[in-house]
Amino acid sequence: MLQKNMDIHQTGDVFQPNTVPNHTYIDRTIDEYGDTYTEQLQKALMTPGTLIAITGASKSGKTVLCHKSITNKIIDLSGSQLQSKEDFWQQIGEQLEIPEEVQIKTSHTENAIEKTGIAGELKIPFAKFNISTGNDSSNAEGNEVSQKVLRSQDSMIKHIIAHDMVLVIDDFHYAPEETQLYIARTIKTYLISGLKVIILSLPHRADDAICLNPDLIGRTSFIEIASWSIDELKEIGHKGFPLLGIDVTDDILTRIATESICSPQLMQDICFNLAYRMQKTNCTTVTDEDVNIALKQTVAKHKQVYSHVLKAALEGPAQGKNKRTHYLLKDGSFMDIYMLLLVSISTNPPELSLPVQEIQERFTALLADDNPKKPRPIDISNTVKNIKNIMKERAKNLDTIDWKAKTLYILDSFLLFYLRCSDDWKK
Repeated sequence: MLQKNMDIHQTGDVFQPNTVPNHTYIDRTIDEYGDTYTEQLQKALMTPGTLIAITGASKSGKTVLCHKSITNKIIDLSGSQLQSKEDFWQQIGEQLEIPEEVQIKTSHTENAIEKTGIAGELKIPFAKFNISTGNDSSNAEGNEVSQKVLRSQDSMIKHIIAHDMVLVIDDFHYAPEETQLYIARTIKTYLISGLKVIILSLPHRADDAICLNPDLIGRTSFIEIASWSIDELKEIGHKGFPLLGIDVTDDILTRIATESICSPQLMQDICFNLAYRMQKTNCTTVTDEDVNIALKQTVAKHKQVYSHVLKAALEGPAQGKNKRTHYLLKDGSFMDIYMLLLVSISTNPPELSLPVQEIQERFTALLADDNPKKPRPIDISNTVKNIKNIMKERAKNLDTIDWKAKTLYILDSFLLFYLRCSDDWKK
């Protein structure tokens, strides 16, 4: 029976960290009534005139939820690529495969005008778009007239509405505030006409679009993606490994789920590397050493992304570097506050948000009792802000950390995974 499963399924078909999983998708229950996240999103889409705001930690499954729940065509936009209002319309036009302009050639006869050609291929019927020609120019050569026709913003939105498409904007907070304000106003204008819009954001940025347009209050349905529990993440392994004929104990799945830090994508990634190793070695029973190797292989995949960012963070700002306090640890070594902060973040238990009081408690667990002084909350706050600025400068489009209301938010579970499972950044 196990061999039969191995013949049917391949590792990449079962564990899919970068696409929508087919065999290992977990539709979690959201409330005591038994509704799932998929059902709640589909229910919200059935309410006309509603902006849907899905909030959750980075790589917590927001995008996968949309693609698994929505059977209509999705118009995917990324806030990191929306630097202006023109970018907003450009992305929509590209998703609909409409060129910015087309050129229509017509020939004149005594009694009629005959269309002879359109320069620019439209996969969507041209006539149905009613594309604006208000500011177009035309040239006449003999009896032939060549006329430019521009795509219309209003017609694109009306086409999306008419064809029941869904506009999904990920990482809305990455767009400049002026662009966010414009998009929020545009959304509000078309919601009443039936436009379906979903905004994906981080929990502490959940109300950005609404703050920019108070008229959206009362028109917004919030879906909060709760942190994945250990048991929920383990379900990915429980579903997938039997399909590959691999035996995994519950303890090993618990360990993998713990290191996945509330991220189904990271769980898929570790499971993929583990399953690949098992099939490569032709083994069917997973050991702790197999898990160790899978964790190292998963970390290695992301070294190029995080190693240089963390190296720069540990350097800190050049100003005042030689005057930094070095704190004595219980093991007899010394660390400055930049290394101390990152080490404390990497200790157990893995947490994606740490209030300043908890950071101080982690410091206390690391520091020797006879330190003449210990980091104050203001020292922690300044250090986090400096690290945040350095990371943003080195990786502009990478979610790393944030500091809000005296709380450190780790926006990327892969960053925390790298801190915990790699020693390279400490060297």
